[in-house]
Amino acid sequence: MEEIHGVLDGVPSSSKARKEEVIALSDDEEEEEGLRLPWGVKKRILDEAPGDERPQDGDEVSIRYSGRLLDGTSVGSTEDGKPFKFVIGQKPREVIEGLELGVQTMKKGEVAEFTILSRFAYDVLGSPPLVPPDATLVFEVELLQWEAKVDLFNDDRAVKTILVRGKGERPRRGQDVIVCLKVTSRKGDLLQDYDHVEYTVGNLDFGSVSKIVAEALVHMTQGERSSVKLRRFAGDTLVDSQHSGASLDITLVQVFESVDVSPRGDGSLIKKVLTDGEGDNYPKDNDRVRLQVDSATDGSAALPGFLGQCVLEFAVGNGDVCDVFEFAIVRMRLGEEAALICSSLADFSEARLGLAGLQVDRAVFKVRLLSLHAGADVSTLPVETRIEFATARKEVGAKLFKDKRYAMALEVYSRITKLLAAEKVSDALSLRATCELNRAACLLKTSDPTGARAACDSVLKFDPDHVKALYRRASAHFELSDFSAALRDLSRVLKLDPENRAAKSLAIQVKEAQQSYARSAKSTAARMISAPDAASTCKEPVSAGDASSIDKSCLSFFRLFSAV
Repeated sequence: MEEIHGVLDGVPSSSKARKEEVIALSDDEEEEEGLRLPWGVKKRILDEAPGDERPQDGDEVSIRYSGRLLDGTSVGSTEDGKPFKFVIGQKPREVIEGLELGVQTMKKGEVAEFTILSRFAYDVLGSPPLVPPDATLVFEVELLQWEAKVDLFNDDRAVKTILVRGKGERPRRGQDVIVCLKVTSRKGDLLQDYDHVEYTVGNLDFGSVSKIVAEALVHMTQGERSSVKLRRFAGDTLVDSQHSGASLDITLVQVFESVDVSPRGDGSLIKKVLTDGEGDNYPKDNDRVRLQVDSATDGSAALPGFLGQCVLEFAVGNGDVCDVFEFAIVRMRLGEEAALICSSLADFSEARLGLAGLQVDRAVFKVRLLSLHAGADVSTLPVETRIEFATARKEVGAKLFKDKRYAMALEVYSRITKLLAAEKVSDALSLRATCELNRAACLLKTSDPTGARAACDSVLKFDPDHVKALYRRASAHFELSDFSAALRDLSRVLKLDPENRAAKSLAIQVKEAQQSYARSAKSTAARMISAPDAASTCKEPVSAGDASSIDKSCLSFFRLFSAV
């Protein structure tokens, strides 16, 4: 008996007869939706099987088969009763391509017949003496079972086998999950046992096997249960001697969706979904919501002063609650339960929870969105109504800015500019320009001069002589140490408004900073020059715009360090 092992993956011939044969096979295919076989592989089910699961790439399948030519000549079988095993997707391929593709369409216990053109078998060379060149093969196959295996490190040290399949996306490193883990030694002793523990993928919570657990989890989906068999070679450092030959039983119970909802996208406020909400609607400005706060901790212990479970009822976007809830609520759905992890002190000072004036580095709130009373979608209303709404929202932003809640004020102004972005009427353009300038003021307060400069640019693009835009852009240039650009903008402001005291004061500060920078650059250049008298030749104060007075030995270094 000869087992069929494919070794070729040739190119189909271009003969007319072969093309006609391919078309005939393709027209008669009997395939289920989403499981279509390629041309030249025909399937006929002989004995159906229940269920929906089918083997996938990487699975080791066990089959019984018999193969023959079209004239009935046998080319191999498992008549002795011993199943034949192979790994789907193995490179090089362990069986002919058509048989591998066909098995992936089968269910456990199913019996099917596959008619396979030579392109998906042994092609034009055949496999003498049993298979002639360009031969079509017919296989009757019974799929007995399969095991889903993954070599985690591609070296046979840790092989994962799926016991129960999950579904959904795989977790990423750094993402929070809930897992069950049992580690058993090669002698059967229980080494570790964790039941429904929360774990951040990649952390070292499980000692010697942490790296293996993390690698297994990124290859798993929610609900999956897998075993991992460990092997240890001489000099291997993957696991210690105690875990050599050990087995890991891992269940990925839940994968938490984590979203950065911080205003600057800097990770200072993370929303971790504990229970999914319903529908596709999210709260928007002026919608009324009820948010239940179940707990407030530093990650483990309750925050001092926390008054216990509380329901906060408020209108979204008005600053009626602390920033952590304002920024998170617009990314929550009705019924959703989430953990809000905040590392910005000002964001979670909430008097109604007893947390006003709290001084901690980190706060974790467990919350649930109980109700949402949504108003009209303002973006669909007439432009006059949108302008009226935006004007009222601008006043909300002004109050938040006055209260030094700059991040929340910035969010209000940003939403207004987005709402009116496509409008060309003068009232809308004027209001949008005002909000862009207010955004610039907020961005300067939150240490984002680059963003402030961009906001001013958007106004100056349409009104190059806008005094307030020029002044705030000069402030942004100053924060970015672009002194020359700052002075150009301030010079323009003073030409348009000679009595502008704020511009005069800022110009003095910019010039002083520029001179200080020039002196520092001169000193640095002098230290870097090896000539003994270099320092003495560069003693006089020098302005960054007058490099001609510097000794030539200092000139190149001065240019390097004093360019502004």
